[in-house]
Amino acid sequence: MIEARSLIDRLAAGLGRPTRRRFLAAGAAFLSAGTGAAGSVEVNTDARKTIHWLAFYGVTAEEAVLATYDIVVLDPDFQGSIGRVADGGGKVCGYLSLAEIRMSDPLVARLDPAALLPENPDWPGTHRVDIRHPTWRSLILDVRVPALAAQGFTGLMFDALDTPPYLEKLDQNRYSGMRAAAIELVVSIRARWPDMMLIMNRGYALLPDLVGQIDAVIAESLMTSPGPRGEGFAWIDRHQLDLQLELLQPATRRIPPLPILSLDYWNPDDASTIAEIYRRERELGHHPYVATRSLDLIVPESR
Repeated sequence: MIEARSLIDRLAAGLGRPTRRRFLAAGAAFLSAGTGAAGSVEVNTDARKTIHWLAFYGVTAEEAVLATYDIVVLDPDFQGSIGRVADGGGKVCGYLSLAEIRMSDPLVARLDPAALLPENPDWPGTHRVDIRHPTWRSLILDVRVPALAAQGFTGLMFDALDTPPYLEKLDQNRYSGMRAAAIELVVSIRARWPDMMLIMNRGYALLPDLVGQIDAVIAESLMTSPGPRGEGFAWIDRHQLDLQLELLQPATRRIPPLPILSLDYWNPDDASTIAEIYRRERELGHHPYVATRSLDLIVPESR
């Protein structure tokens, strides 16, 4: 799980973070006006308008409930009807790691072994990849994204984009060009799929270069996170919060501002604290969602 202090300290140093997503085995009102990043997606990217969104990585859920959200982020293994989720008028975004792969993934066989880097120590069974390698670029552009589009996804949520700049900072000789390759890959996806909504989870080190290419950024664990060793939940201290807000400035200073979708974690039975998280995030101008640790349960906001 996320260790809040070490995570923020690494972000402040430009070193990225341990990517977060696979806790399992393994966002319609704003759609009617405005244009997205680089004029690509027909959504209202006015960060002042409320966006009702969620991330859900379970395999089944009531499509009618998911369809009430403006943006829905789903795992590609979702077994329900993506079309029915999209019937509500929102964007349905498929999870896509751009810099890591599970070794159980059948597509590992398509990669040149030279593209595989050591295992991510925070996620056993998941390896970092050399985002500069042509077989990885081909896997993403020619296989992964077309498959997600064929499933009916109308957007993509990029994860693991903290990894390339982290590795380059870690060993500039071995990993020189990783940051530039990550930026180029996102730009290529935008060029090939101009109508897709593109959301980046964190990736703060790349944000100054990608703020004009994406439609929103997820600020994960901005206010709260699961506690140490996965026990309970904890508030992020003020210094760490301010550090993240500083890293988000390319989004807030863009004209119009890039929407910030905050993703916090808390006990779903503690309605009063969840309401406080929503209140604090909205005071910052963010579009919040408070989730369970495993993102396998839909937690509606109490109204």
